[in-house]
Formats: sequence, structure tokens, C-alpha cells
Amino acid sequence: MKIVLASRSPRRRELMARVAAEFETCAADADESSIRESDPVLFAVAAAVLKARAAAESRPEALVIGADTVVAAAGRILGKPRDREDARSMLALLSGRKHKVVSGVALYKKDDDRLLTGYEISRVTFRELTEEMIEEYLDRNDYVDKAGSYAVQDVGDAFVASLAGDYDNVVGFPVKRVRRMLERFRAPDVEAVIEDVALPNDWGVARDSGRILFVPGAVPGDRLRLRVVKDRSHYGYAEAVRALELSPDRVAPECPHFGSCGGCMFQNLRYERQLEIKERFLYETLKRIGGLEPDEEIRSAITPSPALFAYRNKMEFAFGLEEGEVILGLRERGSPLGPKRWRTAPLGRCAIFGPAAEVFIPVFLEFARREGCTVFDRRTGRGFVRNLVLREGKRTGEVMAVLVTTGERELGAEERERFARRIMEAHPGLKSVYWGVNNSPADVVQYERLVLAAGEPFIEEKLGDLAFRIYPETFFQPNPAAAEALYSRLADESGLSSGHSVLGLYCGAGTMEIVLSRRAGRVMGVDSVAVNIAAAEENRDLNAAENCRFVEGSVEKLPAELREEPADILVLDPPRAGLSDKAMRRVLGIGAPSIVYVSCGPATLARDLKIFVQNGYRLERVAPFDFFPHTAHLEILSVLRRR
Repeated sequence: MKIVLASRSPRRRELMARVAAEFETCAADADESSIRESDPVLFAVAAAVLKARAAAESRPEALVIGADTVVAAAGRILGKPRDREDARSMLALLSGRKHKVVSGVALYKKDDDRLLTGYEISRVTFRELTEEMIEEYLDRNDYVDKAGSYAVQDVGDAFVASLAGDYDNVVGFPVKRVRRMLERFRAPDVEAVIEDVALPNDWGVARDSGRILFVPGAVPGDRLRLRVVKDRSHYGYAEAVRALELSPDRVAPECPHFGSCGGCMFQNLRYERQLEIKERFLYETLKRIGGLEPDEEIRSAITPSPALFAYRNKMEFAFGLEEGEVILGLRERGSPLGPKRWRTAPLGRCAIFGPAAEVFIPVFLEFARREGCTVFDRRTGRGFVRNLVLREGKRTGEVMAVLVTTGERELGAEERERFARRIMEAHPGLKSVYWGVNNSPADVVQYERLVLAAGEPFIEEKLGDLAFRIYPETFFQPNPAAAEALYSRLADESGLSSGHSVLGLYCGAGTMEIVLSRRAGRVMGVDSVAVNIAAAEENRDLNAAENCRFVEGSVEKLPAELREEPADILVLDPPRAGLSDKAMRRVLGIGAPSIVYVSCGPATLARDLKIFVQNGYRLERVAPFDFFPHTAHLEILSVLRRR
């Protein structure tokens, strides 16, 4: 196969000679100004693809290699300087600073329409550069045609304090990366049938000559032609080149955004098959991690969600930028085949949340665009708007909207009033509008400050004839109808009666404890978050649950009064990480006759159940519930009793 390097650069030619003994070179005329990517990896890869495709127009039979290198610093992408002044500005920016050198690589064969992309990142730290050092370097004209205005082989230790990663990449061509990509490009395609899905991801599982191949987006039953993109000794990651036969379990997705949006994984898979995969995954995890193999009398079939769409009562949408315009949606679906991207997939609707999303997404977009709001960039820590959080009472129809921004500027009283007035007009069920401030660099919603912009401070939801108030920070199960089924099953499986006392740890807003109080004699709830305890007490009073008491405290430092009060039934509902070592010791020290463990993490549940069994408890029931259709997640109810 003839190889063509789409570059006339002497340094790239020299480095390419270490990849292939024979190759041709040609100039690649590509207009990089058409690339709208703000992420340096995505920009470099897109530029490499442009060059490879441009060169392949005159050499369709050849394997064309395109490459592009950029420097990323202080949230900016630095390409080749326009002139001496531009080069001076770049070097001043890099002075005394760590930066990234990113090379995108594209291998393309036009005749076969085959494209393989990759990238390499190195990290370089510059010394403090004086004006004299910069001017002396510029006088040599070595900055011309160099990304970031420098060539590492020219500036050497005089400029560079440290370099981590591939040196060749900083020169402008990642030799090792290109070699590996060339091997993959030349490797023959394989045909395989997708046998399973590797939860908690959406990777189809196939086998080829004893090796496991993970195929993102494939579903069981698909027969595909695959190309291995990442190869390991016993497994690899592959992309589907062509569908030879589609699975009979495939269905048409309900949502037009499925595939790009990361909110769902399995809308294209028949729901009964989703349940089968989740149930099998749970019991395989219990065996693999916990060494537990519940027999047929103990293990229950998974309980389906009462609703397959519009079931979620909370969604956290993210603002983003697309070609310079503010957008609103969810983070893009991730893949092990490419770089981790934090881009937002723009949405017009959300099938798992419901119709309210179609109303509020355009309204908040209009506000952000009209007010000229900048979008938060996690790489630079700058920008204003971050998230739109919607909460909805599925039984009451009441909606809460929270605009989450940084503290970059103050949303003044007049602006808040204008914003709230427009939002309140959008939906008859909108009861509460907040402005929240989050300055954390992490891509999670948390509140440093909350301001009620309009309406009531809470919305209400109902479980049966019980009412619960939900505030912006209140934890409430995201699928209320499924939660009702779980709570009812919990009371039945635990044998709960009016003669029992219940201690609920990690009680949140007290929802489960208040539901159980209808059948229990006495209920105590404990949570370490003060706002949760305040909400639990308010919900208790709202529902006249006089046999409930709530106490603030961590499980690790359980108040002495609770350790001394006997509990017939201990209810655990920890976060996904499960019980810490110290929390486990506290729980075992209580010595409750019965333990009910509600978990959303199969792996940590298996770990903790193993410890309970080793410490004198017998596993009597495992019952999975599908709280999250079209995703990999599920909720699990486990019941243990002392032997």
C-alpha cells in the first residue's frame, strides 16, 4: 500500500522516515479557519483529517497520513504565528507556564473510505523568559511555521524547564503513535456477532480468536464487520465498519437525540432485553465480587419500571458552545475509541424527563443568548452560565427550575426579576425558580449559594397519599413510581409491623422512613447533611408522622444515643460508594436482627453483603428494580437476618 505524508515540513519528513522506509510527500491545502472546535485535541484531530482528505483527492488509492500540532495554554489554542508580533505574544504567554502540545493524526484511504484518527499529548513547562531571550530568539526567525512559535529542538533547555511525554510529539510528529495507528490500519477487519453488553457501559461484547472485543453502541445479536482500534493482549476495542445483520432486539429510539446525547444508552434495545441484561449483570457481580450465589428462593426477577419514558423527576442540563453560539443539552455520549470530550449535545427535548424539557430548554436558551451570557469552560475556570436543573413532581405536575451560574458576575435584582418573569410565563406548572452559584471546577452541580428568584421555595411530590416537599438540594428518588414499588416490597420482605422499631441510615429527606412509619411502631432517621434533616422534619410534620424522629449525624460517628437504642430493622440507603470501613464497623456494632440494604451500585453492594455474611448475617432476599430504563443503572433491595 502506497503511503503519502500530507506535509512538506522537513522535520515531519525526517520523523516519518522512522515510521516507513518508503513514502511520498505532498502539500495539503486545508482551510483550518473552518474548524470550530475549541478543544485542542478535537481541533488538532479535525485539522489532521482535513489535510488527509485534501491530499487524498489526488491520490485516492494511497494511504494518506495527515498531522497537525497545536499548543494549548491558558484556555487558548496556539497554532502557527501570523507574524513576529503574534509570535512575541505567544512566547510571553508561555513564559513560566506549563502547556500542552497536542498532535492530531489521521490515516485515510479514499478508495475504501477508511479513516482512523488518533492524538498524542505532551506537557512542557517553560522557564521564565526575559524580553531579551524572546527578542533574541525571534531575531533568528525560527518561530516561523511553528505551533506556539517555537521548535523544541531549537530552544532546548534555555526555554524548557521540563518535558513529560513524547519528545517527537513536541517536535511535531508522534512517531510511536503513528506506528501503532499504521499497524491497526493495515490489520484485516473481522466479522463477529455481539453476544452481550459490558455494563455499566454500552459496549457490546464480541469474541475473535479467543480475544474479547468491546464494541461501543452495538447490541446483542448484531452481526458486524469490525475494525480493532485499540488492541491489548487479551482484549481490544473495536468500531463497527459495516452491519451485516442487525439484532432482532433492536428497536427505533424514541428520542431524536439518541446516539449523541449521553443521557441514555439503550433506547435502541428492546426493553425486555434491557431487563435481562441488568438482572444477569447484578447476579454475576454478586458472584464475582461477593462470592455470593443466591439460590432461586432468594433471588428475585427484576421489577420493570412502571413508565419507560418521562419517568425521571430531575435532570441536570449543561450549557455549551457550538460554533460560537450558546447551546443547552446533555454531555455527549462517551466512547473508549476517542478522547474524553466535555462537549454538550444540544437538545430540543428529553424523552426520559418528559414534555417540560421541551418548554424550558428554549426559554433558558433565549435568556442566555439575549443577555450575552458566556459559557463556563472547565479548562479555564471562566464563564458564567453552567447548568439548568429541572425538577418535576410527577404526581402533582409542579416544576422547579434552577439556573446555575458561576459567581463571575452578580445576577442583580432587576435581572433576576426579568429572568423570573419570562420563565414563570412559560409553563402553568412552574412553581419555583432559583438562581444557584457554583464555582467548583468539577463538572457536577453543587450550590455555594441559592437565591429564590420567583415562586415558592419548594415543589411537592406524592407517594400514595403522602406528600413530600422538594427543595433544590433535596435528594428524592428519581423515579417515584418505581420507588413506591420498592418501598412496598421492602416493608413486606422485612416483615415490618407496628411492634418494630426502624433505624434508617443515610435517610436523606426522610422519604423512605416516613413511608415505613405507616407500618412501624417507631422510626428514626439519620443523615449527615443538615439540609436533608430539615427537609425530613418538614415532611414528617406535613404527613403527621408522629412516630418518626430525625437526627443529624454521620454513620461513621453515629450518636451514642442511637447506638444504645435497639433497632429491630436497620435500613441502609448509602450513596453509590457503599459503606466505608468505619461505617461498616458501626453498623455491625448495632447488631440489628434484620438489615435492609437499598443500593444503586452492584459492585459495592456485593462487597458489603460479603462482609455482612462473614459477620453472622444470612442473605434472605435480593430484589432488583429498574429505576432507570434505557440506562445501565438499577436499584437493588437486599434483606439480611442474623443467624
